[in-house]
Amino acid sequence: MGQSIFDIHLDYTGSCYRPSPAVRKAMEDSVDMANFYPYEGYFELRQAIAGYSHVKPENVLVTNGCDEAIALVTYLFGQRVLIKAPTYSEFERIARGISSEIRIIKGSIRDSRYSIDFSKKDLDWATLAWVCSPNNPTGDIIPREKILDFAKNAKGIVAVDEAYYEYCGKSVADMVDKQKNLIVTRTFSKAYATEGIRLGYVIANPKLISALSNSTQEFNVNRTARAAGIAVFKSMGYYRKSMASLQRIKNSFEKGCTNMGLKVIDHNSPFTLVLFKSEKERNYFHAGLEKIGIYTLKNTHEEFTGFEDPCIRIAMGTKEQMVAAKNALEKLSKAYKKE
Repeated sequence: MGQSIFDIHLDYTGSCYRPSPAVRKAMEDSVDMANFYPYEGYFELRQAIAGYSHVKPENVLVTNGCDEAIALVTYLFGQRVLIKAPTYSEFERIARGISSEIRIIKGSIRDSRYSIDFSKKDLDWATLAWVCSPNNPTGDIIPREKILDFAKNAKGIVAVDEAYYEYCGKSVADMVDKQKNLIVTRTFSKAYATEGIRLGYVIANPKLISALSNSTQEFNVNRTARAAGIAVFKSMGYYRKSMASLQRIKNSFEKGCTNMGLKVIDHNSPFTLVLFKSEKERNYFHAGLEKIGIYTLKNTHEEFTGFEDPCIRIAMGTKEQMVAAKNALEKLSKAYKKE
């Protein structure tokens, strides 16, 4: 049964399509072994991830979602954490949880795109610098050369959250053996329709992987997640097709937003960022959508660190959901102009 307009969640980003048939079968088959610990280990999954990422299995650690990956990196290296805002709040939240010193460099996207320019002083100070690329919530890709330059000049770890990697294809994962202080974190949630089973991974040099592994639980990834992860890499055609369809939905939705006079921040990630002229205007649109059961995230939501521009982030849903959202925005836009 399809969702009605009164139950449309476009707040948290993930995938609006279902897991591939192969992934669903692998998950179902794993249920028969649910009464056994995943004692076989994760080598087959690490091998599949390594092949996909063009690294070696010893460069890979599987985690309980990307959030565990971020936590492990922060627990081990986050004495002094450097963050450029606006960005994903988990970097800050976990650092605060372990009483890290935190330096947040604030920025605005009102007049220019999100970018990162860590100074030498910042990189000398930090034991851990976070780079989110593509950035959540702005969708901007941080140039590879800039990230590698940060790593070369940093005294501590430079960790790159590539949660939305599949939507841009830009990565520094191939450099982890050459650049020893570089760490990449990724997730299966955003592109591979497995948000609910919590599966992520870290890519780094073997020495760092070994150190991070010593901080994980013995069986941190369950049987179902492990089986699904392996099957994902046998289903790439399905997922490429699904992501292409999602991009067409996004293009149509954003064109509609632009046509009604809304300012859309353009990028390839599976969400739309709408920038408003004032907090009053943002609140009007956000509350108006929520009133009819369409849920989005304001820039003030706990999902974001240091996001001061008046925006709402709208995750991509099905074609029908996005048509409903576009129609609702159009009505709100007309009503707001009359006020």
